[in-house]
Amino acid sequence: MPILLIPAALLTLALVWALRGSGDLPSRIVALAARRLPAHRADWGQAMIAELTGIPGRGRRWRFAAGVLRVTLFPPHRRPGWVLAGAAAGLALATGATWVTASTVPTLSVFVAALGFSLCAGAVVMVTRSLRPRPAASRVAVSVVALAGVAATVTTVVRVASAHPAATDDHSRYVVSVLFAVILTGYLAVAVTPRQLANGANAALWWGLAGAMASTAAWTIRTLTGSAGTGGMTEYLSPVAAAATLAVSIGAATTTRNWRAGARAGTLTAILGAPLHFTIAMTALLGQHRYTLTSPYDVAAFPHSGYPDVASYVLSDALDGNILAGLVLYPVVLIALASLAALASTGLRQLTTRNSAQPTG
Repeated sequence: MPILLIPAALLTLALVWALRGSGDLPSRIVALAARRLPAHRADWGQAMIAELTGIPGRGRRWRFAAGVLRVTLFPPHRRPGWVLAGAAAGLALATGATWVTASTVPTLSVFVAALGFSLCAGAVVMVTRSLRPRPAASRVAVSVVALAGVAATVTTVVRVASAHPAATDDHSRYVVSVLFAVILTGYLAVAVTPRQLANGANAALWWGLAGAMASTAAWTIRTLTGSAGTGGMTEYLSPVAAAATLAVSIGAATTTRNWRAGARAGTLTAILGAPLHFTIAMTALLGQHRYTLTSPYDVAAFPHSGYPDVASYVLSDALDGNILAGLVLYPVVLIALASLAALASTGLRQLTTRNSAQPTG
């Protein structure tokens, strides 16, 4: 799908930016992996960076980098048996949920299978990477909102499939279904995984949570007043959403004096708000009692689409639009805006501080 090229290009640029620096690619990969390690493994990461400098040969360096990356993603756990047991239980639950879905709402079986197995894999990674038994209140609050948003999104899709099965009965949607599941899992991973920030970690979480709630409240008001559409890039990238993201990223970066904290706050504003916006938009559309085709293209395409009624056609198109625009392009663009705003605000503050510190003649 051509629309997916935009986030793919942006993610590629983000990866290039993350791997920037001196040295060959294996050394940059090891340095990036070391920065993503939990705090209790930071010393091990620095030791791996130092050890790589003494390894000759391109092949050996690549194998070493791959090993460090594997340990970073799946570090050894103190109780590996518990991890394996949890993984087995998760796989069993995912298999059972897929079987139940195939029997009751068969059009969602691919989506449920992809979501179940991706959530299981994500949970295993989180368990092996974290040793914090008592997370901070800010992290708990963000995790609860993230879980609620994903649960609401899944519930809304199930409601659509139950009321209008044909809206989700399309083999060409399998790619979108898998993408949908991976995105929701990624949202949870970003929201619940702690980040190593020099300062302002908790502040970034509270700022991001406040921004997500503010943008969701504004989106709810727009929907209730009938001023919001059923999806699309221009609808999701409303001035309110952009303003909330920019305000949060600038506010967090300024108060913490850390641009990464600002970028983290803006990222949370986007990924916590996106599932809630999806739920509100699709719930409003599902609550309509009469569906009409307003676009000349839709009027001409519907008779040849194979859908049994206008409602299924409209809901299917809205689902694709809300997934691709609302859950892919919307967060990617807003995260980019948040990062740029955080960098600009911290850079301006540093420039002002240097200018004020210079002696006047």
